[in-house]
Amino acid sequence: MSASSVLALLNDSDTSNDPFILSIRAADQYAKGHIPGAININFRTVFTDENLSLLPDDDRLIIVVCYTGHTASQMAAMLNVNGFNATALKFGMTSWTNNETVAPSFYVRETACMNYPIINSTVPEL
Repeated sequence: MSASSVLALLNDSDTSNDPFILSIRAADQYAKGHIPGAININFRTVFTDENLSLLPDDDRLIIVVCYTGHTASQMAAMLNVNGFNATALKFGMTSWTNNETVAPSFYVRETACMNYPIINSTVPEL
């Protein structure tokens, strides 16, 4: 799903269709900046009982976020196989922000990267 589509869902004033944002980036990268409302779970531990209990138990859309979209696509596929409604953020955080601290990338920032809001925090990784 494109960054503009995710932003539209988050900003349409209809909270009933807000996606669950799952960042699978490293905790230090998440702390540097993430999509508002995103939770951080290391991709290696998503399928533990404790972390699965944090995911929506209904058909709510899960947007999986990584650095470039590659790992998120694989995680979304694994979540879908296990009964979740998941998709990846196309091109990952590099499509969400042009902040080089948050999303260092090889993409052409002027054409491939947006400047959408990010939150900085030191929330511990789940």
